[in-house]
Amino acid sequence: MNTIIKRFLIVSSLYLLAPSAGALDLGSKLESGSMLLPEESVEVTGEASALVSDLQEQLGVTQTQAAGGAGALMQLAQSQLGGNSFSQVSDEVSGLGSLLGSSGDGSSNLLSSALSNVSSMDGVEKAFGALGLQPSAIEQFAPVILDFLQEQGLGSDLLGNLTSLWMPAE
Repeated sequence: MNTIIKRFLIVSSLYLLAPSAGALDLGSKLESGSMLLPEESVEVTGEASALVSDLQEQLGVTQTQAAGGAGALMQLAQSQLGGNSFSQVSDEVSGLGSLLGSSGDGSSNLLSSALSNVSSMDGVEKAFGALGLQPSAIEQFAPVILDFLQEQGLGSDLLGNLTSLWMPAE
């Protein structure tokens, strides 16, 4: 009888400890940004690649985090601004589609899957979390992206709309 109880306790302990060990590993993968979006799956083209480089340099994030964070903010802009306003942004910045996850051949990739549900600031925060970034990083990303868009010649009205969308007054 004693051995049956010991075996039961050992097996129960294994079941109880196994999920928590996996959760620790999951957390480290999320912190590195490698779980949802591996580095090799992120291809950014055109002027958008300069934006990703700026974010990496200024904020010390990985390429995946830079592309995913910028993509999340751009996805929010696309869903909130409407087609005509957002097309002004995409006309000024070549390669913006690669940040939104659309490849030139029309196929879907991992980045587009991760950004598909971003239609509110809550969605942006979730995307940042999946990339291993704190929600407060949005406040660091937005000014870098806005400065970049201004350098690309984006109009002040549209920049103002993006500023109020990404950095709402508290």
